[in-house]
Amino acid sequence: MTTATLLIELLTEELPPKSLNRLSDAFASGVTSLLRDYDLLTQQSGIHAYGSPRRLAVRVTNVRD
Repeated sequence: MTTATLLIELLTEELPPKSLNRLSDAFASGVTSLLRDYDLLTQQSGIHAYGSPRRLAVRVTNVRD
């Protein structure tokens, strides 16, 4: 089985700074749920959420190819 790192970045209009943590966590949770539904995550998969006023991103390591 081979794995890869997946990076998804969503460009947005200006997001409220106070909401960035909640929004980036919700985005990461949705992506993770979808990957889990398609059985693309492994035991070693790591999920990292990122947020800035103009983008949300999630990096998932060890995703099945």
